[in-house]
Amino acid sequence: MSFVILIINPLLGLLFSIRSFSKRIFTSKWVVISITGVVFFFLGYSVILTNMNADLDQYFSWLPNYGSISYSVLFNTALIEKNVFVVQQFMLSFFGKLQNDNLFSGFIVSLFYSSYMYINATFISKNDINGVSPLKSSMAINFGLTIISFGWVLTSVRNPMANALIAIAVFRDLYLHKKDLITITFYFMGLSMHVAVLPIIVCRMLVGIIFSKSFIWKTFNIGTTMLLVFISIKSNIVSEFNNKIDTYGLGSTGGGFSQYAHSSIYYRINSLFFLWLMILSIALLIILKKNNTFFDNDFRIFLISVSILAIISYFAPTPLIDRYGMFVEIFLPLLLMSIDYNKISKNKKMLFYSILSITGIFGFFWQMAYLSYQIDIWNFVYKVIVGWFSLL
Repeated sequence: MSFVILIINPLLGLLFSIRSFSKRIFTSKWVVISITGVVFFFLGYSVILTNMNADLDQYFSWLPNYGSISYSVLFNTALIEKNVFVVQQFMLSFFGKLQNDNLFSGFIVSLFYSSYMYINATFISKNDINGVSPLKSSMAINFGLTIISFGWVLTSVRNPMANALIAIAVFRDLYLHKKDLITITFYFMGLSMHVAVLPIIVCRMLVGIIFSKSFIWKTFNIGTTMLLVFISIKSNIVSEFNNKIDTYGLGSTGGGFSQYAHSSIYYRINSLFFLWLMILSIALLIILKKNNTFFDNDFRIFLISVSILAIISYFAPTPLIDRYGMFVEIFLPLLLMSIDYNKISKNKKMLFYSILSITGIFGFFWQMAYLSYQIDIWNFVYKVIVGWFSLL
């Protein structure tokens, strides 16, 4: 049935798939992850960009130039220049050779939302024995879909993808406790995609050093931090990060972006909504602690630290709360699924549900408003309603 609905209308097919997976109808989490990837690829492929100031338009203009460069040249140049940020260049070269901008926009959102669903589906599978109800699971996942701005993921390009890759690495690291080569690879790919995720990695290292109760893991985190510092010094990580600080940090002009961030009503509302979500995430993490719900303590402290980082960035001369707020948003469904609502009093529970409902409803309508500023919204809605056949 999921695949029938998916063919008729991709978005409805996704919602049905999430509900079915939450009821444990699917035997494999990879089914719902794959459906998520396909659906969001379709959505990204279907957009017609109208905001020529969006980052996505800039990347579209770069694709033909990168398409003419061979992978061997990119790799050899990266070695010579000690350039860590080569993943983004390989990505641009690959899609530049395909000569279809829509494939690139489809890939951006497909990667992000597939990562989002991997984290949620893995969490649900792992907590089967803990009795996470189907309604609780599906509502939490759908809540995340309403508050995560599709338009921001689509038009900001590298930063959302880097956040998604780092989110997988952190989830495997702090929740699944898989500190293996795959986890390290995701850390590297995320950093190689965008240097803005470096503070998130630093937060992870500091939490491991300061709060880890195991001497072995504390030593491991210190060693990993020293290795990261060594790699940063020997490569272009430090210089690239310094360039970002010079552009967006204290005393900077924001590279022209600061004026836009303070004058654009869309960006200001978007930043305020992120600020509210960071406050909400900290409140949820405090509730998790108070009702003695099992949730890895290092993971909880890490999410609090990144939420605080996001809040601080809101008050910077150039507000960049979206860069770190988006990362925390990915994990909000996990927090909602982990809370034991039976331990919350009736009055507080109603207030809690009301706040979440208002936040989700506002998030959905704000998504549509922000998306209408970026793309041809009516053409997009028409394609979503009609389904696959609109691409023909």
